Amino acid sequence: MDQVTIKNLIKAFVKNFSLLLTENMLYPPQHPNVVAQTKQTMAAAETAFDVFKEIYLDIREEQFVFEGIPLYELKHIVMKTTQLLESKNIRCIRFAKNFTPHELSVFAGLAADKSRALDAEALQKKLGKMNIFNISVEKKPSLTADDGKGNFLPADKIYGSSVEANKLIYNTLLKENTIPMDIVDKVARDITTIISRDRGSSLALTSLRDYDDYTFTHSANVAILSVTLASNILNDTELLNQLARAALLHDIGKTRVPQEILNKPGKLTNEEWHLMRKHPMLGVKILEQQEQVNKLAVLIACQHHMKYDKSGYPAIEGFRSLHPLVLIVNICDVYDAITSKRPYKKTLPPDKALSIMMRLIGCDFEPQLFKIFTQMIGIYPPGTLVRLNSKELAVTRTAQPQALLLPEVKIIANESGSLLEKPLIINLSDEQQNSPKRSIEAVLDPKEENIDIISYI
Repeated sequence: MDQVTIKNLIKAFVKNFSLLLTENMLYPPQHPNVVAQTKQTMAAAETAFDVFKEIYLDIREEQFVFEGIPLYELKHIVMKTTQLLESKNIRCIRFAKNFTPHELSVFAGLAADKSRALDAEALQKKLGKMNIFNISVEKKPSLTADDGKGNFLPADKIYGSSVEANKLIYNTLLKENTIPMDIVDKVARDITTIISRDRGSSLALTSLRDYDDYTFTHSANVAILSVTLASNILNDTELLNQLARAALLHDIGKTRVPQEILNKPGKLTNEEWHLMRKHPMLGVKILEQQEQVNKLAVLIACQHHMKYDKSGYPAIEGFRSLHPLVLIVNICDVYDAITSKRPYKKTLPPDKALSIMMRLIGCDFEPQLFKIFTQMIGIYPPGTLVRLNSKELAVTRTAQPQALLLPEVKIIANESGSLLEKPLIINLSDEQQNSPKRSIEAVLDPKEENIDIISYI
């Protein structure tokens, strides 16, 4: 089962559970609305438990959080219930696989009852006395990107949070014509944090293609790639944070372009292409209507399709050169777009993508920045599953600028295909480490090989 489906199962359960608490706040336990919502919540739980043995939901900053990832997309649905739970100091709820409708009904009634001064500890004691053990509230440490104690969320959790945040950003804009800039700022800071901590893992995550979520993964990928590239020439955390915010919003104008055009399988007509080319200026208009949006975000939204030689779009006269950070986003935007699968095209492997882009150096792309980008990505970007000439399987970790064909890799399976208990990290360009001499023979599809790349990042 793919990750998008798994996420949606959890979201369906959380959404129904939150609605059940809301109904319990409004009506007595036997009211038809409460009874109906209990059934719906149980149905959603049964489906989710086809995948999970138990479900832990953290409550943090008015969000439900599952496995370290805030479910931002549900923010407006769950806000009242998360506020209520936080007021009772309930920070984590555990659902065991075999909880019953009776247990769910009792728990929801107690948790939603505003008239009873039941905090987390008192609520748990009450549940114990009623012999309800399959649903419990627990105290569990909740980490942020940096909790000040040296504890960090893994890069994949921050990446997942970024994708979920993008869904909230787009959905809120479509419904309310506003952008939740507090969420944008948080995600931007998290992205800058993981890149400063572990560039290789951060870059590896951008190679994990989630076709159904392209609109949201693209923005996250461009932000990660842009900040990583910029960090090679900048040592200014606040400016990198600004770049991350701007990159997350660079395509925001596409919310004003019809979905049938964005996802059209075939070639766009002249009229459709004319509408598509409007999205940079539509993005400018959207951002200028928001509060707390800096000029860099507006500039990048406007100019990210202008080429190095200024032959792109929109055609604006009166300026001599593009901002260096615009040139960075331009490279990263094109790279992620052509290496991603879309309804109208197949994905291109990184080496072929870079080969195409190299032909456009000096026209579309600034030469020095593109050179740094190539050295950063390498021919086999971090997170690529490869087969070595020794027939071992490996996951690439970091590119070696002076030997792009010989990255550092993590060998995860022996020549017979058996997974190693302790993966071996070697630098293919290091003659002492790499003996006997190994090289990359082929790039493999993790799905076809049944390899979970995330577990090796």
